[in-house]
Amino acid sequence: MEGNLPDLPRREHRMRIFILDDQPGLAGMLALSLRATGHAAKGFTSATEALAAIMEADLLVTDFNMPEMTGLEMVRRAYDQGWRGAVLIISGAPKQIREPLDHPLIRMAMVKPFATSELIEAIALIEEENTNGS
Repeated sequence: MEGNLPDLPRREHRMRIFILDDQPGLAGMLALSLRATGHAAKGFTSATEALAAIMEADLLVTDFNMPEMTGLEMVRRAYDQGWRGAVLIISGAPKQIREPLDHPLIRMAMVKPFATSELIEAIALIEEENTNGS
């Protein structure tokens, strides 16, 4: 999926966002929507591929339930690599999450389905938080 989305330059006051979801259509659609709002966004369906490029991202929007690893495991591995971006967890089955979403990088969680406008609003809050140094 990553190859379908071009690299975009980082714009001032915009974030570099990775969307990780095992549903290619969702990852691609969300990345496209975020690019339309001025963010540099890439969609991934593989946690391994996203992890290999994670240092390029300011924000990771990741599904919790994925085949390779959970979203929380992805966050832990990225953190172990030295990445210190922000994370927004998304899940279509929040009742299946059996562990606390307790990690210093996780800023927010959202339940799927959600409107793209809700995701854009959540990202704006995270961006504002980052800008204010909170």
